[in-house]
Amino acid sequence: MKPFIVNGFDYEKHLQEGNSFLIGNGHLGYRGTLEEYGKKEMGSFNLVGVYDQYQDKWRESLNMPNPLSVKAYVDDKEESVLTTKPKSHQLSLSLEEGVLSRKSEFEDFLFSSERFLSSKDDSLLCSKIEIKAKKNVSLSLRYGIDTDIYEINGPHFKKENISEDGHCLYWMGTTNEEKILFESVSYLLSKNVETTYSDGFFISKANLKRGESLKLEIFARVNEQADDFSTLLDEDEISGFETRKKEHVSIFKKKFHDSLTSFKGDEDDFPLAYSIYQLRILADEKRCRGIPARGVSGEVYKGASFWDSEIFLLPFFALTDPAVAKNLLLYRIKTLPGAKSKAESFGYKGAFYAWESQEDGVERCSKYNVTDPVSGEKIRTYFNEKQIHISADIPFAFEKYFSLTGDYSLLDEGAKDVLCECALFFLSYSIKGDDGLYHLNDVIGPDEYHERVNDNAFTNYMAHNAAKLALKYLDEDDPSRKDIEDFEEHVYLPKPNEKGIIEQFSGYFKLKESTPDILRKSLRNPQDYWGGKNGVATPTQVIKQADVVAMLALLKDDFSYELKKANYDYYFPRTEHGSSLSASMYSLLGIEVKEENYALKMYQKSAMIDIVGSSKEFAGGIYIGGTHPAANAGAYIAMVYGFAGCSVDEKHRISFQDHLPKGIDSLEIHYYEKGKRKVATLNKNSAIFYKEEQR
Repeated sequence: MKPFIVNGFDYEKHLQEGNSFLIGNGHLGYRGTLEEYGKKEMGSFNLVGVYDQYQDKWRESLNMPNPLSVKAYVDDKEESVLTTKPKSHQLSLSLEEGVLSRKSEFEDFLFSSERFLSSKDDSLLCSKIEIKAKKNVSLSLRYGIDTDIYEINGPHFKKENISEDGHCLYWMGTTNEEKILFESVSYLLSKNVETTYSDGFFISKANLKRGESLKLEIFARVNEQADDFSTLLDEDEISGFETRKKEHVSIFKKKFHDSLTSFKGDEDDFPLAYSIYQLRILADEKRCRGIPARGVSGEVYKGASFWDSEIFLLPFFALTDPAVAKNLLLYRIKTLPGAKSKAESFGYKGAFYAWESQEDGVERCSKYNVTDPVSGEKIRTYFNEKQIHISADIPFAFEKYFSLTGDYSLLDEGAKDVLCECALFFLSYSIKGDDGLYHLNDVIGPDEYHERVNDNAFTNYMAHNAAKLALKYLDEDDPSRKDIEDFEEHVYLPKPNEKGIIEQFSGYFKLKESTPDILRKSLRNPQDYWGGKNGVATPTQVIKQADVVAMLALLKDDFSYELKKANYDYYFPRTEHGSSLSASMYSLLGIEVKEENYALKMYQKSAMIDIVGSSKEFAGGIYIGGTHPAANAGAYIAMVYGFAGCSVDEKHRISFQDHLPKGIDSLEIHYYEKGKRKVATLNKNSAIFYKEEQR
């Protein structure tokens, strides 16, 4: 498997490369920023699932102090050589090993490094740095824990303390919410050289002869308890970097190949492999936590979980790592009290799941999520109150998991309650009209540019599906059955017009005709928010992302080919794809309606998003950068569930169908079926072969 390599140094790309060369292990994430970078370059050592709120600002996940901060000085000059432009520069990320390597050539020395977040010990960050002299040189190396870190809405540590013991540093921080966190770092030099310590940093001085090297191994641990704080590093010091790397690579490589889908032909399968890498670094089998919308790349979107987890991530993990998929659903079971509390706070019954969910399931989405980039005024949004489809997306995911794995144990662990409470929420939210039907009014569908609309098709159809699933699994004598049956039978489901088009919401057809290109020319500022009260898209039919198209792709068996084709053709030119979630839905439906070329382009758009950095970095003046797990998963879904036609029967047997596009001659898929590892091989226009993998 070829690595992801970028040659040449360009400081202006530090944000993109920070995303592209991200490493992680589900518990921790470290952006692909260089050792000399700091707060200005948005470096991030992100601790997933631990949150803090500073004053009245957004509550977000924590960025830990940076233990890999390194600067190098020659001949006691004031400026670090590492801040100057190197003669040559390369970043290389091994997708199958989860190891990031760097090589930079400066006038006096070669600087190289490797780093990884351990797959064996998910609290451990390891790095090895080597400085090799090109000529005789007097070198000063400054390294240690940088506490001046990038935070979106901090500072999050109101108290910090660093102590030194030999070659180890021990940091302790207390958050604004009184959580106490620990970071212990061991710095091991290959030579016994003069070393001093001051304010969290060591300074080591060495006179290197031409061809001579100075090596530094760094082992950093993050802990949420201090039980063995002072002895955390003993084992690392004995094992050394290479031993730790070997342990990590052995585990990561297996997981990566167990998840791999690869293909042969003129089309390059590297973007899909890269997407699978980005998904693998999210996997946490130990903790019942959600996966943030920006994965392990930082605090954007408050480090919260969205509907991305259910609609995009779960289908990937259910096929490739069911234990992770199960944890995602256990997280929703655990946070059911938060969802019921949210429903009650708005005067509804049942479970109204948080649009932005952190560890407790309490709604963390604010009323003002974007700002006007010209005036600086905060723009009121209604995501937290009106995007009710999240409570339908979660039941959809439970059924997807049951179907793909055959594991129904979650039903006895709280899934029945989730399904029931979600259905009751939609019943409570709805209004029964004069037509005798239940209407879901004042909502926001996936298209966030149009807020507070009535009878959004995606929402209504998914709510109907949620009610069906509740009835499927509830006991016959359950007292909620009668009410849910009435809702399931009488919920309003928008029907197609004479042209076969399902109106996205009531009144959508009356909006002004336009296209994304036309609206883009009318922006006052490239960072203008398109939706909200005064957004350029609001009075028009231009939509942010797949909405009706997403509904047709997810519930594809409920609609005819003709209806799907008509709606695909209608909504495609009206979609801006302002969300990274959009392209894969158009790819899925494009395959269904035999729009092979567009389907392939939409797959490529989804798979390439973090390679080329093509996504939006700002929404109305708010930074929304970082990695895009849902797009990575969307690429996988488009390839495996779309082009490879993945389906499952009532006995949970998984099969595939050849819809391979031009440019792909054969496809190999590694997956789980009822607890067994299997491989399916698809050859274009020929038989499909299945075999069980032997370990």
